[in-house]
Amino acid sequence: MIGGLIRSLSMSGMRAALAAIVLAASGTSALADSSSPFIYFATEDPFSAGQPTKNDIYVFGGVFASGSFGNTINAFRADYTNNYIIGAAYGRDLADIGAGFVFGGVTGAAVRFGEDDDTSGELWAGVRLRHQGLVIGDLAIAPALTAGLSAVTSTTEIEREREIYYDGDASFLGFIGAELSFRLRQAPNVELVYQLHHRSGAGGTFGNMGEGSNANTVGVRYRF
Repeated sequence: MIGGLIRSLSMSGMRAALAAIVLAASGTSALADSSSPFIYFATEDPFSAGQPTKNDIYVFGGVFASGSFGNTINAFRADYTNNYIIGAAYGRDLADIGAGFVFGGVTGAAVRFGEDDDTSGELWAGVRLRHQGLVIGDLAIAPALTAGLSAVTSTTEIEREREIYYDGDASFLGFIGAELSFRLRQAPNVELVYQLHHRSGAGGTFGNMGEGSNANTVGVRYRF
C-alpha cells in the first residue's frame, strides 16, 4: 500500500502537482511584484521580504528505476521497479556566490524497501549548489545539484546485480541529487521538489563501481 502511494506520487501525482502549480501561477500574475519584470532570472531570493532563509527540511518519497542516470532523468519514460525510497534531508545555505548562485551543504537519511529488496537504510551528505531560479509571475522554478557521499546498511537488488557486473562494492558510493523545485510567492517558504536520487561509483572511484542505483523522487521542502 505504501509502495503504491509512493509510486503514484512519483508518476501521475507528479504530473498533477506540476500542472496545478503552473495553473496557479498563471492565474495569479496580478499579484506579482510590480517592481520586477514578469519573467526573469533571479539574482537574489525573489520572494524574500527581509532576511533570506538559510535552513531547509526536505521530506520525500520515490521509486527506483532499473536504468542508468541518463535513462532515469526522463521521469515520465523511466523503467520503474516495485522498489521504493522514503526519507528526509536537512540543508543549509552557507554563502551567496553571486549571479543568483548559493553554495551550501546537505545531509539526509532514507529507508529503501520493496518487492525485490530487503529493507535497508541510507545516509548521505554533500555540498549543494543551487540557483534562485527563473521567476514567472508568482512562480519560481529553481535548479540545484548536490554532490557528496552515500553509505547504505545493505544493497538493493539492482545494486547487487551491478556489484557482480563491476566486481565492486556498492555499500559506499558517490551521491548526486539533481533537482528542480517549484515555489509560489503566496507560500514563499514551501517548495515542491523533484529530485533524481543517484548513487554512483563515479567511474570506479568508489567501490570499483559504475552505476549504483537511481530513484525519481517527489517531496516538499520547508525553508526557515
